[in-house]
Amino acid sequence: MKNELTDTELLQELKNRFDKNSLLLEEEKNLTAQLNAVNEKLILSEDLKTNFLSNIRNEINNPIASILELSKNIMEGNMDVDTMKRFGVLIHAEAFDLDFQFKNIFLSAEIEAGESPLSIISVNVGSILDNIISSFEYRIHKKKIQVTFENLIEEFHYFHTDTEKFHLIMSNLLANAITFNREGGSIKIVSKIENNQLIISVQDTGIGISDKNKERIYNRFLQLDTGSIKTYGGHGLGLTVTKAMLEIIQGEITLSSEVGVGSIFTVTIDQFENAGDDSGISSTDGNDFLFGQDEEDMLF
Repeated sequence: MKNELTDTELLQELKNRFDKNSLLLEEEKNLTAQLNAVNEKLILSEDLKTNFLSNIRNEINNPIASILELSKNIMEGNMDVDTMKRFGVLIHAEAFDLDFQFKNIFLSAEIEAGESPLSIISVNVGSILDNIISSFEYRIHKKKIQVTFENLIEEFHYFHTDTEKFHLIMSNLLANAITFNREGGSIKIVSKIENNQLIISVQDTGIGISDKNKERIYNRFLQLDTGSIKTYGGHGLGLTVTKAMLEIIQGEITLSSEVGVGSIFTVTIDQFENAGDDSGISSTDGNDFLFGQDEEDMLF
């Protein structure tokens, strides 16, 4: 014969089942909320990727279209020598920007695939920074920006790091300092060695970055300058690639910024103990082989 539950026991059992059902309903509610949040993030991520890819397409198509049109005009031959030279300068500027963008895109893909090995050699930091500043001379002059470079490193001191990555890191920082600067503004670059670490700061008098956006600027799928008409060019990969490369070469980046005043990006890089067989060789962008002093004067 079955034992019958007392009224108290029955009430307790009902309460237990009610509490259990309430708990299950709460868990289901939380799970549904989490799924909705994940779904919203996926939708946002897809939208950001779509905008990102669309932006890259425009940033590539526009200079290519300019290069094709300018070169076509030169080929037709209906212009004087000075006009041809000006067109040649514009073609070089567009090609330089395109090459710079491709370097960021390709390296970003290599990092994503885990195929970006280190190549450590001894480099002359001052020479590389001089070369980078010179390569951006057209942009600097076009925007009437004053660039000063204070190199506190001994002239013949060599630093062991990955030259290609270091070159692109500093190129990105200088490119941003130019792009987001005001016309007639200034940029100050300072390099030094402290405690066997390379420290370089890039200070500009640009638009600055708000506190809420100081971490968002490293998001490769997000640009702060959005909308159908962008005020500033670029694909938004520069700082993302820069931060990723710094992690690879044992470095880090910090930012000090005030909206409307400007920004200071500072990179700190540890020195690798040994350099490879190419010790003493520093990389350049190769422009000296194509454009000598006479052509460089054309920029002005």
